[in-house]
Amino acid sequence: MDLRQYARVLRRQWVIIALSVIVCTVLAGVLAWERTPTYSAQSQLFVSTRVPAGLSEIYAGSLFAEQRIGSYAEIVSSRPVVSAVIKQLNLPDTVAGLQREIHASVPPGTVLINVTVEDSSPLRAKAIADEVAEQFSSFVTSLETAPGEKPPVKVSITAPAQVPTSPVSPKKRLYLLLGVLLGLLLGVGGAVLREAFDRRIRGEDDAEAVAHVPVLASVAERPTRARKPLIVLDEPHSARAEEYRRLRTNLGLAGSSRSVSSLVVSSAVGSEGATAVAANLAVVCAQSGYRVVAVDANLRRPGLAELMDLPTAPGLTSVLRGDLPLEEALQRPGSVQALAILASGPPQPEASDLLSSARFVAVLEDLAAQFDLVILDAPEVLCASDAAILGPMASGVVLVTRTGLTRADDLETAVRFLHRVDAHVLGLVVNRSRRGVTRRRSLPRRLTGPAWEDLRPREVTVPRSGDGEV
Repeated sequence: MDLRQYARVLRRQWVIIALSVIVCTVLAGVLAWERTPTYSAQSQLFVSTRVPAGLSEIYAGSLFAEQRIGSYAEIVSSRPVVSAVIKQLNLPDTVAGLQREIHASVPPGTVLINVTVEDSSPLRAKAIADEVAEQFSSFVTSLETAPGEKPPVKVSITAPAQVPTSPVSPKKRLYLLLGVLLGLLLGVGGAVLREAFDRRIRGEDDAEAVAHVPVLASVAERPTRARKPLIVLDEPHSARAEEYRRLRTNLGLAGSSRSVSSLVVSSAVGSEGATAVAANLAVVCAQSGYRVVAVDANLRRPGLAELMDLPTAPGLTSVLRGDLPLEEALQRPGSVQALAILASGPPQPEASDLLSSARFVAVLEDLAAQFDLVILDAPEVLCASDAAILGPMASGVVLVTRTGLTRADDLETAVRFLHRVDAHVLGLVVNRSRRGVTRRRSLPRRLTGPAWEDLRPREVTVPRSGDGEV
């Protein structure tokens, strides 16, 4: 992944990152405020030797003290010293427990010993530090003194301990900072992992990379249940309506090598908004002054007529069964004069057989002779074979994909399946775009051809087999 891809991942998964930072910061704060505060008190000892006042003796004494100072620091928290402190202060601690609270250090090049005591009580920390200094001084004196002689060293308390006013741990600001950093690390890592394993289409770039066909339009479409699925009629001046007009124009560019007289609008899986795209595309094409018929070829789950506020019967199945002539089955919505709707008709269990029949081919030829453009609303490619049957009959197929719903594997499989049956996939419509207004895109230069306004298709190419069926 390059920097642009990482930036896109962070922008898409910002909620995960924000939640991770918040959770980790809150947990770090709870941990910091729940921990028992620890106070630190420090006393300082000076080690000197008892020697005559001559220069050579002073130097020898200083050298002796420097050589011994490291050993003295190691026995500051020795068992005899700590036992004496516990006894003197009447502490409830064990020797091992108190030893962990006492630390001694020697500044380089000095004969000083800094005794540091950490305890949950500031007063007790000061008392222990002072008492350790007293007991250590007595212990070293008895340790270094031979019977009947004066002690060669003297340990003096140069700085008694002070009562600490603020705890040394926990450092709450540091905890919060670490919580934020850990949250960022986990959030970014989780976002990258989710993006790596999440195969859903997130935008135009994803759709093009998977399908290897151009994106003709990207529509920030409302769901059908919003009661305004016909954006081009309800909101003619909106950015969404403009995207359908751009789809109309781009379809003219995409059909460079063949006459675009009929289109199949389908999707890889359900709930991607293919019916709404087909209806809006039919309206904008009819508004341009061309004769358009929208056919509800989804005989399993019809929805085009209902979306146009028209009855679902009579319709296509009535014509295919010979119950009604084609002219009487066509319905004309009053809002668009140049548009005709052929509803699905009464439901039929043998949908694939009807669509692959010679009768349907004849109906399609009649529609192509009467109208400039035939738009077929087909079922999902991966849910039924109907789209694969209709695809080769039409001039091209427009696949609708929905951001956040369509999986890349499903889209790739649908495109490959359509190519396998010699259906020409003109391009994609990215539905429910999250950006509201889609960036303007120009199709690849190789997709050149006459503009939509110059197309006056009259014929449809229908492959036939020897028995008269598709």
